Parts: sequence; structure tokens; C-alpha cells
Amino acid sequence: MKILVLGGAGDIGSGIVEILCSMNIEQIIIGDINIKKAESIVQTLRSRQCNIEFSRVDATDLSSLNTVSRGVDVVVNSIGPFYKYGYVVTKNLISLGLDFVDICDDYDAIESILKLDKEAETRGVLGITGLGWTPGLSNILALRGARKLGRVKGVDIYWVGSAADSKGLAVVMHLFHALIGKVPMYINGSITYVDAGSGGALVEFPEPIGRLKLYYTGHPEPLTIPKIISPIERVTVRGGLVPEWQNYFAKFLLKIFRIDSDVKIEKLARRIHKIEDIFRFRGLQLSGLRVDVEGYTKRVSYIAMDRMRRLTGIPAAIGAVKIAKREFKIEGIKPPEAVISDPDDFIEEIKKQGVNIMERDLRE
Repeated sequence: MKILVLGGAGDIGSGIVEILCSMNIEQIIIGDINIKKAESIVQTLRSRQCNIEFSRVDATDLSSLNTVSRGVDVVVNSIGPFYKYGYVVTKNLISLGLDFVDICDDYDAIESILKLDKEAETRGVLGITGLGWTPGLSNILALRGARKLGRVKGVDIYWVGSAADSKGLAVVMHLFHALIGKVPMYINGSITYVDAGSGGALVEFPEPIGRLKLYYTGHPEPLTIPKIISPIERVTVRGGLVPEWQNYFAKFLLKIFRIDSDVKIEKLARRIHKIEDIFRFRGLQLSGLRVDVEGYTKRVSYIAMDRMRRLTGIPAAIGAVKIAKREFKIEGIKPPEAVISDPDDFIEEIKKQGVNIMERDLRE
């Protein structure tokens, strides 16, 4: 088995590489433009008896990607932000006939990527888009809850991140992108665009995260889950940062600098990225996900807390291995819930990697 991880020198991408190494994959290739970081990762993981190598690649360039991907069984794409790079990299992967997993977390990027479904099907390509933390694990837990309850009224997804738990410019750009303009939620049986950063709700997590207020954020789940879990009235995504003051600070920055476009987002994100160690000081090196699935007589709630790179990387790595083993008898570009027919099995594999997923039954 030979797996190529695009963006494998980044914070999340290197996490995927480490997980694949722990799974004893025969050969792993880091595909990245950051030579210095990639070579450092390769040296570290080779000392752990991992068969890994580095190839410099510009995944937006078809010729460059073609050279690096020869003989590869499956690709994991972690190059973000996806609203900037997701579509073009996906288009190139399809053109080269490469099966892949990505961790796309931008709602508008997934909309455009899913439009390549027929082209991928024609080329015999399977691509699972959005198989990370949220989306990804969130979709799979929603599917598990729906199978358990039968008819479902709603799915409410809550995520919590921390500056101390993540690094990299792409993460900052994604956060700001998810907090500007109108973002899609599935409310009263249809897609409704709401103001990003509105809809505040108090949500309880186990300690050390605790109780905090989370807000509507632009993520893909409201666009994809209702197509698989149907009929359904509601799919919402709310998220935020810990400590909570960072939510207010992020909103303040977006307002004072009048951030209303991706060009402005990148300029602001680059400034923040240079000083982001300030926000990590004594911060919580932990992220969280809560998925509440509401039926007509009962509710079920799932909670997972771990490092962001593990919550994101483990589902992506498991999905990539399953594609390489030809366990999915489907082609085209699909969200996780359209491909993973057995959410219980997938969740058990995630648990084997040390992620604790708590489940609570709540009667209405």
C-alpha cells in the first residue's frame, strides 16, 4: 500500500502522516512545498521505523502532481484553506484518475467539489470529501445516531477549538472564512442562510472545556447530511474558541478591519499568524466535538475530545486505508455519510486509535 499525503508537512497533514505510520502502512509519501519542514518530519518518523519519503509538489499544477503520484494507491489531501485550493486540487486528482480523501471544511468549497461527482464517476475515481473532524467524524456520528433512533428531527453539531491546539496559517484563514457573511444551515426542512457568528447557544462539554457559548459557523454538514438522513427538519453547526474571550476578539477584528472578502481574510490571517503564539500562551491543548441527534421521543448525544490533529487525521487516515483496500464499492465524489455504510465499524476503528467517544441517551 502506497499513500501520498498532500500538505503532509503542515500541522494537520503531519498528524495524518504520523497516524498512517502508526498503522504500519508500507510506504508513505509527504507531498509538500515546504522542504525544510518535510525533511524534518521524515527524519523523525524514519527513526520510528516508518517507511516514509518526501517529494516536493505543487498540487495545483497537474504536471507536478502527476510526477509525484505515480504508483500511489490513494491520496490524502490536507492542503488548506480549502476555499482557496480545494477545487483545483480535486480537479487535478480526478484528471489523473487518483482515488482520494480530503479534509475539506469549507461549505462553499465542498459545494464546488461535489459538482465534480459525475466527472469522477466517469473516470472511475472515488473521492471522499470532508472526512476529518468537522465535517467527517461529525457526519459519521450523526449517521450513527440516526440509525439508532430511526426517524430524526434534527442534528446539532458543536465544535470547540483552541489556538493552543493548532498551528498554521490555513487554520486561521478557515476560521475567519467561517465567521463572515451568510452561511448555510438546514432549518425547517430547507437550506437557510444565516449570519455567521449569530445564533449563540450555551453548550456543555466535559471538563476541562466546560460550558461555553457557541455560534453559527460556515461548515459543510448542513449541505450534505440532509441528503442522506432524510426526512429531517434541521442540521446546524455552531462553533467557537477557548478561552471564550478569543471569540469576541475574532469578531472584533473582523468588524474593525471590515473583513468581507477572502482577500481581506488572508491579509488579516497573515498578521495574526505572525503573533499567534501570544494566543497559545497557557491555552488548552484540546479540541472538542459534540453531536446531538434528536428523534421524536429520544435524543442521543456524542462527545469526543482530543488534539485537533488527531480528531481530524484519524478519520482521514482510516478512510484512505479503506479506499486502498477497495472496501468501498462506489465511485464519484461523496461526503462521508454517503460512503460509510457502517458507522459503528468506522467509529470502533477510531476508538482503537485512542479517541474516547462518549455517548449519552437523553429522553425528551
